[in-house]
Amino acid sequence: MTDEGLRARKRRRTSTAIQRAALELALERGDLHPPVDAIAARADVSPRTFFNYFATRDEALVGEPMRFPDDADPSVGDDLLDMLETIALQVLGDRELDRDLILLRRDVMRQHSELFARRVVQSHEIEQQLIILAERRATLDGSDRPHERGRIAALVAMGALRAGWMRWVDRAGGETLDDAVRATFREVRTMVRTAAVV
Repeated sequence: MTDEGLRARKRRRTSTAIQRAALELALERGDLHPPVDAIAARADVSPRTFFNYFATRDEALVGEPMRFPDDADPSVGDDLLDMLETIALQVLGDRELDRDLILLRRDVMRQHSELFARRVVQSHEIEQQLIILAERRATLDGSDRPHERGRIAALVAMGALRAGWMRWVDRAGGETLDDAVRATFREVRTMVRTAAVV
């Protein structure tokens, strides 16, 4: 593995440790205000290192958002939905997700609706990124309503992504996140085909 690859893995491990510490302390304390010093100590990093990764305690609690690159190629894939699935899988492939951390965050969200609300805002931001990508592809495809077509496709893709995510989290082992997302996109296509026949 290259030095760059090792550095990226170390960064992911440190980021995960900080997020886990913040969430564990939130559960133990019963609030979303664990001191940064306590989070850093639990994660075995300095407060300065904490701020190298997260600007605020809230960011550590909410977690790192999924971001679609500005230079993502909207021409990939056989159609609009296929393009969104392909790029989403590329983005997911660049992330090293910790299922236990996701379950821990879900426990905290169940106790604190404010954290759930912040995750909803994050989901909305991801949705907007998908809409921009989908509009670009719809324009390339020559659609006379690229904004409307792009928005519909992006919202369908967002639903498939969320369903794939939930499927992966709820099924311990036996399936990768990529496999789960591919399965939910396949189900969407089956539903669309069935609806078209009916």
